[in-house]
Formats: sequence, structure tokens, C-alpha cells
Amino acid sequence: MAAKELTSVIEFWPGAHDLDALPSEYESWSAAQKQDYLWQQRLLKSRYDRLPPLRKIDVIGLFRTALRQKMDRRSDQAPARWQKAIHAHGSVAQIKFAPIADSPYTGLFQGVDHGLLRVSVTGDPSDRGFAPGLALKFFVDGHPSENVSALVSLTGQGQNYNFFAHEFSNIVPVVHQLGPRLINLIFRRVSRFPTKISLEDCSEVDQHGQRVTNPRFPGQIFLHPTEAVQFAETPHDFREAMAKIPVGTHLFAVYGVTEGQEGKRNLAQLIGNIHTTSEFVASFYGDSQLFFRHQRFKNR
Repeated sequence: MAAKELTSVIEFWPGAHDLDALPSEYESWSAAQKQDYLWQQRLLKSRYDRLPPLRKIDVIGLFRTALRQKMDRRSDQAPARWQKAIHAHGSVAQIKFAPIADSPYTGLFQGVDHGLLRVSVTGDPSDRGFAPGLALKFFVDGHPSENVSALVSLTGQGQNYNFFAHEFSNIVPVVHQLGPRLINLIFRRVSRFPTKISLEDCSEVDQHGQRVTNPRFPGQIFLHPTEAVQFAETPHDFREAMAKIPVGTHLFAVYGVTEGQEGKRNLAQLIGNIHTTSEFVASFYGDSQLFFRHQRFKNR
């Protein structure tokens, strides 16, 4: 951590110090061990004493970011000097995904006992409106984790500060406003479909590290917030609201459509549910070094 960064962080994390690279044997650990290590040795140890202010989108920083690593890096920790230029601040909780009986999808869609969820907003809501987003990390025994990112939309939900007011999806429509168009153009350097995240990798391995012979995955998922997590619509810091969510809360009912039916929400079927298995924590590690890979979308 550079001296300048340390000075800016220590105000919110008094014990600020460099967090080393992950242990060399980390990837060979079980899913449970990896989740526990990141939670205990990274997220909780760098927990903020006071929440830092939300930052505006850093378009210049995004342009300078090696975005190809966002698509290709197979690690739970970001490379040195990585910057979350769009979703700078958020909160992280441990989660599990419980599938419905007879789910048609394979791999991690058959169940995840050990995962992380990071919730965040695009930039500073007072600057551009409230635009929530999330990222899921599913741990796998002896193999790299699989990750899924989802948004409400590219433009957000105006002055409605209820983080759970709308569904989240791995695919959102292209919009023609200047800000989103500029960000899309930057991401087009590394992906033909910057507003779409593929779910294919999640279907190819289960949580125990077993490869799937004939993988089947949904083309699009919809994370439908439950009544248990409805916040006020008036302005507030979403991180403070997240910290009040009890362990074991049913956050989302997850719906999916098969590949080729993307955009057809009326055809979506329930495929599982996401529950928290810890509290939500805002931390330096979660805001700077916890890494979520994007899988490129393929137009078949």
C-alpha cells in the first residue's frame, strides 16, 4: 500500500496495513477453508471503524485499468494497484445458494454452501442517482471460484434508495445516455457484449470440484429481492442498512431462463434461493482487493 493510500485509508481503518498475497496453496483448499480465510483474515481484519464517503465514478481510472484482467484473472484477490473505478464502496456477506428440487441446471446451480456476496452502488448516488449492483462468488473445492455480477440497470433507479426495490440480472439493456455509453465503449475493448455476463462456467463444475460432463446453464437469471429486505426509499447510506440484516436472511429468489430465451422474463422459472450466513461487513479489503471475475458472453 503506497504511503498516500495508507494516509487516506487510516482515517476509516485505524489499523491499516498491507494485506499480503494469498497463500501459495490457497487454491488447493476446500471451499469452506477459502471462504473462512477471506472472511476472517481479510474482510473482518480490514473492517472500517467509520464508513468512507461514496466516490463518484472514476472514468479516467477505468480507462487506465487493465480490463482484460477483469475477464481473464482466475483469483479471488485483485492484482496490485487494482481500482474499483465504478463500484468503489460496498458491503460483503457470506451466503449460500439452495437450488430447488429437480433443477435443470448443472454444476454450481445444484447448490453452493460457501459463497460471498458484495453489494455496491455505481458511483455516488447524490451525483447520478441510486444505481445498485452486486457480485457473487461461489467457492469450489481445489479449484478457482466462479463469479456472477448483476445490475438493476445501467441507469439505476433515480432517487429511490431502496437497494432491493427491483430485480437484478446478469444481462441489462443497452442505453444511449452519455455516461453509460462511454463506460460501455471502454469495456468493449475486452468484450463484445459489455452489458451481458455469461453463466456458463458456473455450470461446468460443482462445489466439490467435480467437472460436469454435459453442462447446462441458464442464459439469464433474475435475482428477485424478498420482502425480508425492503429498505426506505429516502436517502440513506445503504451500507448502514445492510449491516442490520440478520444472519440467515432470505435475500433473493433466483429465477432463470434457458439459453436462447434471454430477455423473456415471463418464461423464467424459480431455480433456487440465496440466504445470508453472516452479517454484512464494509471493509477495505472488500472495497479494494476482493476480486470478482466477469465471464465474457458468447453470442451462439
